[in-house]
Amino acid sequence: MVWFSYHGGHSGEFCDHAASSLQEVVEAAIDRGFTHYGLSEHCPRYREQDLYPGEERLGTEGLIRAFDGYVTRAFALRDAYAGQIELLIGFETEKLPPERWLEAMRLLKSAHAFDYVVGSVHDIDGRWIDYSPQDTRRLAEDLGGTEAMQLAYFRSVTDMVEQLRPDVVAHLDLVRKFEPAGFAFSARVAKEIERLLEAIKAHDGVIDVNCAAARNGYGPVYPLPQILSRAREMDIPVTFGDDSHGVKTVGVGLDLSRQAVCAAGYTQVSYLTRDKGWQRADIADVQPGRVG
Repeated sequence: MVWFSYHGGHSGEFCDHAASSLQEVVEAAIDRGFTHYGLSEHCPRYREQDLYPGEERLGTEGLIRAFDGYVTRAFALRDAYAGQIELLIGFETEKLPPERWLEAMRLLKSAHAFDYVVGSVHDIDGRWIDYSPQDTRRLAEDLGGTEAMQLAYFRSVTDMVEQLRPDVVAHLDLVRKFEPAGFAFSARVAKEIERLLEAIKAHDGVIDVNCAAARNGYGPVYPLPQILSRAREMDIPVTFGDDSHGVKTVGVGLDLSRQAVCAAGYTQVSYLTRDKGWQRADIADVQPGRVG
């Protein structure tokens, strides 16, 4: 049996909007039957205007120091718990600062011996799409409407995939976070999603089936069923992400990710190993192992 997540492992030790220590997160993953667990802390943000509300006390230099601390701690924990769980060490990207994001992410990637990179986009030209419904609504209004915002988002994610080529593409349709139940993208937006899926396929990406949306009351898991079904038709591999931000959310909701993958017609799920790279496991074999 294998049980895994490659998007999450955030901790209050190194992320201001998370909780718990990184060691506590790792120990929770062991207790909850994970065989493989990815730590993908948020990368630093390098402009004051990109700080989340409340991070002003840290500043950009504080975020950089916190990330460096994460890297040191994560690799130490990988070695310390090697006999109990296989930890994969990575980071989650931003497309920030807008004018030099690619250079910043490439430099960060090359600075350490990371096992993988989670490609995330949380903004459009430096404005958050997922922080609050009010901010997202104002952004949509300024861009000419919800459809225009969604088109800009998917084009940005496609650009990120084509230029950075991350191992895992995170919460593919995050832009619909605050949409009502039963929401569906327009035909025009669906064409942009198709372009994104083609880019993921072309660059050997793996899609994060992320349970955070369902766990937090924002509709189905990311991505929506119709997107996941189309990815399956294109034979794009998928993996799991719990998007955990502390002990309380380690693994919580991944059963919904598993159900979504099955409903889309997948018979296998991909998981990353340090020695053999990406492997595929039959759905029947993807479930928690021993629970301490």
